[in-house]
Amino acid sequence: MELLKTVKRRTFWSELVYYVLNIGLAAALLVIAQAFQTPFPALALVVLSKWRIIAVRPRFWWANIQANLVDLTVGIGVVGLMYLPTSVFYFRVALAILYAIWLVVIKPMSKRWQVAMQSLIAIFVGVTALMVVSYEWPVSVVVILMFLIGYSSARHFLHSYDEEQTVLLSAIWGLVFAELGWLSYYWTYSYGKSLFGGVSQVTIILLLFSLVASKAYQSYNKHKAIRFSDISAPVILTIGIILVMLVFLNSVVI
Repeated sequence: MELLKTVKRRTFWSELVYYVLNIGLAAALLVIAQAFQTPFPALALVVLSKWRIIAVRPRFWWANIQANLVDLTVGIGVVGLMYLPTSVFYFRVALAILYAIWLVVIKPMSKRWQVAMQSLIAIFVGVTALMVVSYEWPVSVVVILMFLIGYSSARHFLHSYDEEQTVLLSAIWGLVFAELGWLSYYWTYSYGKSLFGGVSQVTIILLLFSLVASKAYQSYNKHKAIRFSDISAPVILTIGIILVMLVFLNSVVI
């Protein structure tokens, strides 16, 4: 009985430390964003927070890096949004709170629909931040980072299904992101500049494409064929939203 109590105490204290450290990380990013004009200290903190990636034998490093790419995408994206020229204190506080929720609530989730949600969040935060900060960057850098966002989000989703062709399918999805990233570098529209500095059109398109692709994969995984009844709703939604954006909303340019 005493052993069981000890285990419970250890579990409680380990969980408490987990919450404190993660909430502290989000708070620290807010403090750094207020104190420093350059984003590099905040970026360094996000990277250092993943120290456990290399706290194993080197042969496991690459696997750990890939497994943590989605979390790194969200963390680095939050830093990028905090350092927008239009970011005010209250906006940064909101970002810090959302990041804390990601760390302590959303990231530990493990059900398949929750993993899919995590991938979509990483796409939204990562692509949004990249599009608003990269207007003076070389196009090659944007294309490479878009590939990594697409690859990591697809790998994260497919990993929950134990897919044998995870690397190949993730790389294909990364190429889709890279192609659209290249196009959006030269032709980008955004909506609601008061929100995240403007949500780019390509962010919305990639979210919709990813939703359709995830439903198609789920249908194939279950039935060994893609049933139109399983993907009809997201396909119609995607076509409708893209048509509305292209025909009626192409008026705000980044």
